[in-house]
Amino acid sequence: MTRFSKLIHDAQGKLVETDIRDIQQSDIAKCPHYILMPEHYRGDGSCKCNDPNNHDMVEWGYTWDAKTNMWTGEE
Repeated sequence: MTRFSKLIHDAQGKLVETDIRDIQQSDIAKCPHYILMPEHYRGDGSCKCNDPNNHDMVEWGYTWDAKTNMWTGEE
């Protein structure tokens, strides 16, 4: 299991973990690009490399390949 979260300071100045998201390492390994961003994974653990509407992929430098129905990038 890989845990993603944010650390913020509470009112007393103590670090508190928020926005916790645990993702199976086996799900991350299934991603063709091994993307380590929690928002890249759906609730069922599948990645969004096959979602043409996932516009984060454009920001990250990937392009949509209509032949394979996948986001591709320079590896």
